[in-house]
Amino acid sequence: MIIINPGSGPVSEATEENATGNTAVFVLDLGAKGLPVSDAVRHPEADYGDGRYAFTLAMADGRSIEIQMPGLPVERVRYLGEDGQNIWDFPRLYVDDSSWVWNYALDACEPDDEDDDR
Repeated sequence: MIIINPGSGPVSEATEENATGNTAVFVLDLGAKGLPVSDAVRHPEADYGDGRYAFTLAMADGRSIEIQMPGLPVERVRYLGEDGQNIWDFPRLYVDDSSWVWNYALDACEPDDEDDDR
């Protein structure tokens, strides 16, 4: 059996309320990494429709990032590689259409080298 991108499938039992709360925590985690967010706006028309909810993050450096946030409780989404967490049990977020578990999604929000040349 071959498994590619575990956790990228539909997220059952998801709610918009959970996704909104998760996005707030994600924004705090980005700030802790030195990547401040000036605004997070919900965009329901951009939802993937699989238990992920679309938000646009306006980064303090002028960039805009689309996040598709799973709508499960934060403890079931926020994979940080801590003891007791099994990466296979966590759904992926989408950052500008690429899927990542939480801790790698944070890294995916860092500016590219070419973004530094603006």
